[in-house]
Amino acid sequence: MTQLTPLTYQLGDEPALVVDEACSAETLYDNAEARLEAARGMLETIASLEVATHLRRHDLANVAQAAQILAADAADLYRASHYGRLRPR
Repeated sequence: MTQLTPLTYQLGDEPALVVDEACSAETLYDNAEARLEAARGMLETIASLEVATHLRRHDLANVAQAAQILAADAADLYRASHYGRLRPR
């Protein structure tokens, strides 16, 4: 049975993006890992670039916002994965 929970980071009043908590804990965990690794990779790239100190504010703000959204999604997915492991089978 489908158990839809809205993601934390949403624009507007209606939840457009949701997590199906009925998915297997492994699937939820794997999706959380993918988002966290993407956010980490972006931040590592910016941190290691010599030109990072010369980035315009809006460029850095765009990367920070993308990392924030990915990290929030990852946290929601990790939480759902944890609850999925506790669910009776």
